[in-house]
Amino acid sequence: MAEDELDGLLAEQIAYYRARANEYDATYPLDVHADAAARAELLTTLDGLAPFGRTLEFACGTGQWTAELARHATTLTAVDAAPEALAICRRRVGAAHVDLVEADLFSWRPRERYDFVFFSAWLSHVPPQRFDAFWALVSDCLTPDGRVFVIDELPAVAAVERPAAEQPAPAVHRDVTGGRVFRAVKVLYSPDELRARLEALGWQTEIRTVGWRFFSASLRRDQREL
Repeated sequence: MAEDELDGLLAEQIAYYRARANEYDATYPLDVHADAAARAELLTTLDGLAPFGRTLEFACGTGQWTAELARHATTLTAVDAAPEALAICRRRVGAAHVDLVEADLFSWRPRERYDFVFFSAWLSHVPPQRFDAFWALVSDCLTPDGRVFVIDELPAVAAVERPAAEQPAPAVHRDVTGGRVFRAVKVLYSPDELRARLEALGWQTEIRTVGWRFFSASLRRDQREL
């Protein structure tokens, strides 16, 4: 029953992003208007890792970061479960070397390995019960020397969230225009906690905080674990 409840929560999370797709760019806190300074700092860090080679993006959404990745990627595969968001991403990033894939990341599996894996605002949507399995997927996506770059939010964000009580994983309530309310998983890690968990799974991790809200993490597989 607990797993069924978790699956239901994750299905509602997808439904939320489908419903929100057309307003996402105006409401996401890292858009060019809401927190331009934080975005600029994160983009500078990301650009410093270029060139990316064969690149994979999880939860690409409307393509805010897909467009940036495409500038430095040899090929780019971007995966998202919301077709409405992918349609916007396709209009934003219509390059021939970019392949958009509609899939649920909790069941999707790679057909090849990538030099660079990126995801923004996705790790916090991974339930704690699936943390290890998710990072096993990330590892399966990488070439032996591949790199991972993650952007997400810090625990201070909890002060501006609306927690949803008695859920199968930490979750919050999220509204969309028209008054509909959805649940979404929201797990906020401190840098020290996240580093410890990832190192226990065999990842070499460097984490930087950006303002009060965001962090970025650069990761490689620990070669001793391979």
